[in-house]
Amino acid sequence: MQTLSTSPEKLLTILLGQPATLNIDYTGLLLLVAEKNEQLHLPSEMAGCIIYFDKNQITFVSLVHPFTVCTQPGIFQTDDSQIHREPYNWFGPQSLVIEKKLQDFSKNYDGPLTNNGDIPRSLIPDNIAEPVILSDNYWYDYTKFVNDPDNSFVAKIKPMFKQQ
Repeated sequence: MQTLSTSPEKLLTILLGQPATLNIDYTGLLLLVAEKNEQLHLPSEMAGCIIYFDKNQITFVSLVHPFTVCTQPGIFQTDDSQIHREPYNWFGPQSLVIEKKLQDFSKNYDGPLTNNGDIPRSLIPDNIAEPVILSDNYWYDYTKFVNDPDNSFVAKIKPMFKQQ
């Protein structure tokens, strides 16, 4: 896939659904990656998302599971086999709906608990648990790309399931 490196701030702006611009002469799908950087709490050399770019208009297509991309100037090629689209944009409102479904289920749950006081995973319906597990996996892998020398960013990431 054709790939473009951009600042981590611009990548996050696009992931959050905010307006952004790219100064390129290109039309088509692009994999956006965060440029190599040392900025605190921002990703570096990480694949972020697929967009459709046309006439300076950015259309978000899909979040991708984080993987390493050694950034280069201009548009360059990335092997498609490395790209795994996420079923949800974990930076968008879909993630809030998924979390709320688990919270609502937990509030109304009236069954057995584990020794730690958790609801056994086997008793949580798959349509509620599986998206949450995907989210936990995404954020776990995302943290590997964040410049976080003191682990303060990682400390803020709280998985919804203790075991993945």
